[in-house]
Parts: sequence; structure tokens; C-alpha cells
Amino acid sequence: MPRPLPDDLLKLPHRRDVPFAKLTTLGVGGTCRWLFEPTTEGEVQSFVRACVREGLPYKVLGGGSNLVVLDDIEIPVLRLALPKEVIREGTRLSAPASYGHIRLSQDAAKAGLAGLEFAAGIPGTTGGALRMNAGAYGRELVDVLQTFRFLTPEGELVEKRPEPGEFRYRWSFLTGGHVALGYTVALAEGDAEAIAATVAVNMEKRGTSQPLSKRNAGCIFKNPTGSSAGRLIDQAGLKGFRIGDAEVSPEHANFLVNHGHATAAEFAELMATVREKVRAVHGVELEPEVEIWR
Repeated sequence: MPRPLPDDLLKLPHRRDVPFAKLTTLGVGGTCRWLFEPTTEGEVQSFVRACVREGLPYKVLGGGSNLVVLDDIEIPVLRLALPKEVIREGTRLSAPASYGHIRLSQDAAKAGLAGLEFAAGIPGTTGGALRMNAGAYGRELVDVLQTFRFLTPEGELVEKRPEPGEFRYRWSFLTGGHVALGYTVALAEGDAEAIAATVAVNMEKRGTSQPLSKRNAGCIFKNPTGSSAGRLIDQAGLKGFRIGDAEVSPEHANFLVNHGHATAAEFAELMATVREKVRAVHGVELEPEVEIWR
């Protein structure tokens, strides 16, 4: 039986027994027993320090768009609810980690600032984008990242510039108890109409090439070097392959979709089947791009 949480932790904003179906874009998973939603950086720091003091492990949840939850999660889950405010200083935009990633790209376009067009259509929060170094169309967040703020696993507040090795393809060092708090991107002056047009084109590309009408967690597997995970899955004959309500999308093979009533077990089985088939056909080991909680 899970141990009781300390009183000072329970004084922070939280909810009990929230279904992960309501917290993730995929819409599967068990129950989040303890969902903490601090509204200030001070509360976030108090959460982390209380967990460290008590020896309590915890998980960090962003927008739930790059996540597959396979079971109940009994340990505390942290989801930031910081004020959704963007600050502009010249050609720089600063946003809290709980701000919408797509919304920030649209804000930049309206302000006539170029550099975030690639982010149009990438769901989730800016904190999740920082954690995963989100990218598309040959660009990624670290290309425009100027500074970022985070808490260390010990609860220390750090603000710094990115350094070599800290970010790479769909990865950053911000794992294992680190908590992203926000970032500043350095953009460039441009023509607002032209930037908005590029954003619109990128949004349309995603709408026509990806199964956005079905619940999904985005691209499930990372692209192997020099190849495309979606192409490998397609060539293995798996488009449209279905286990229960979980399916390899006929539109984009690297998307596994929920037709409405899929279970976590069905998604786990579908992911395992895809990896096994691609390994057998191509000799390639697909690596998950999504985070998996169990």
C-alpha cells in the first residue's frame, strides 16, 4: 500500500484519482492517484523539495501529447499550472512551461517574429517541447533556444544557456526529476503575413498527412538514422493493423490511434507487434519517441 503523503505536500494544489484518459491526447491509461498542479514557481520548488526530503519519486506531466500510460500511477504526478503569460523583449519571447507550444508559434507569427514556424501543429506545452527538444521540417527547438529555466532533481533553480550535448534529436538532459519551468527563444524580425502563411501551410500539412481526427500521441517511434519510422512500418505491411480499438493509422504509419475505447494493454501489444515486425522485415530496432509510463 502506498505510503501517506506529508502534510506540507498536501497543502499544495492537487487532485485525487484523475483518469489519464483525461490527461493525455491518446486517451488511455489507468488512474493518476495524486495530481499536483502548482500555480507558481515557488509552489513547484516546494513540491520538489518535499518529495526529495521524503524520498518520494515523482513524475512530470506536460500536455500529455507525447505520452503512453500503461497502468495506474501511484506516485505523485506534477503538472504545472503557471500563469499563461508571454513576455516579449525585442525579438525574444519568453513563455512558462505550461504554455501551449502551438499557441506560442502563433503568437510569434502575429508579432512578425520568424523562427518558430516549424512548431506549428506540434501539440503539447512549451515545457514538453523543451524536455523533448521538439522539432519538425528540419528544425528543432534548440535552434532558437536562448535561455531556459528548470529545477534540478534536488529543487535548485537554474537559468542558463543551452550547451553542446544538452539537446539532441528528440532528447534533452531534462529527465530524472528535472522540472522545466520555461524558456526564452531568440527570433528574427520578419513579415507577419509571410510568417503566418508559413504557419498555416505547416498546420495544413499536418492536418492532411496525420490522423488528427483520432486520438493519438503523435509519432510513436523515432526515425532511425537515414530512414523514416513511418516508411519502415508501412513497408512491413502494418498500415491499418488493429488490435481492439488501437490501430496503426492508415494515414501515417508512425501514428497509433485510439478509435475511442482502446485500452492500455491493446496499445502495449500493438507497439510490441510493430517493433517485432519491423525488426523481422528490416532488421531495424525502433526506439519509442513517446514517453511510456507504467
